[in-house]
Amino acid sequence: MPLYLPASHAEDPCKVIMCMAGKLTGDSGGSECNSAEAAFFNIVKKNKHGFLPNHTKDARKAFLNECPDNGEGGSNQSMISQIISKYGKVRL
Repeated sequence: MPLYLPASHAEDPCKVIMCMAGKLTGDSGGSECNSAEAAFFNIVKKNKHGFLPNHTKDARKAFLNECPDNGEGGSNQSMISQIISKYGKVRL
């Protein structure tokens, strides 16, 4: 039985971090980052009253945290914090 992932979680979270980090600095990342950016912005939490910005921010952060640290003492947390600070509650 095949496993199907929702489109928003089919993308590699490490690639999403890399592309969103580029977006922070004004670099579009080109067409290679289109799907990664879409995966990030497609993570949207709603209820019957509409968009839930804080829940969306938390879900996006949880997704990015699925990327393991590089194992050499480096950490993605600083970059994830910057990405979430700027784009966590943004709705496109």
